[in-house]
Amino acid sequence: MPAPTVGPPVLATGARIERQVALGEQVARALRAEILTRVLPVDTLLVEAPLAARFEVSRGPVRDALRTLATEGLIAGAGRSYRVVGLHERDVRSLYALRELLEVYACQQAAAAPATYQAAAETAIAAMAEAARAGDVPAFARADAEFHSVFYRACGNDRLRAVWEQHVATFAVLFQLTAALDAVGDALSVSVTQHRALLDTILGGDPNSVAAHVAADVAAARERIINVRAELGS
Repeated sequence: MPAPTVGPPVLATGARIERQVALGEQVARALRAEILTRVLPVDTLLVEAPLAARFEVSRGPVRDALRTLATEGLIAGAGRSYRVVGLHERDVRSLYALRELLEVYACQQAAAAPATYQAAAETAIAAMAEAARAGDVPAFARADAEFHSVFYRACGNDRLRAVWEQHVATFAVLFQLTAALDAVGDALSVSVTQHRALLDTILGGDPNSVAAHVAADVAAARERIINVRAELGS
């Protein structure tokens, strides 16, 4: 059976292009979200010309976006086009295993110098709290990703930071998937409290406590997203 192709050239809701942001980055952002939420199912063919028409851009930004997504492992070359690979449970587990390794180290290294991260982390938590009160899931997910990114910037290891930055866009979409369900009830507020507790542990400066807290939080996040994606249908 031939692989499905991308649908009619109509912009997806929320995927309108902003000219002040790199077009390739925006196309990648929109396609990444559709792949991770299975709007574009596995084996969907992504072809430059229809995508360029859909997003009302030239082929250049589409080509840049497809290369980015291929680097992230979400799509693979298929002749002159690309095929959606998606993110399976084993991929999620691998991503979160990588995140645990990176984040434990980043937080331990940053912990000794609060001046390099405390203000930015507090700002991110405040943004999460405001988004939780407003029920603004995308804003909550962005603030969540920013909170974690703070420690990668503060750890003093540019190569480690670069690895995180290669994957943070994928994590941001996963954060949004869980936040969308957490928006029911007060789960977002609970998440804010949990992030506050993590920051307090890091400020405490004990490397063993930091490692244990980060590892536990990453493991809980991993199981949460696995469950959420199972509900969406693997």
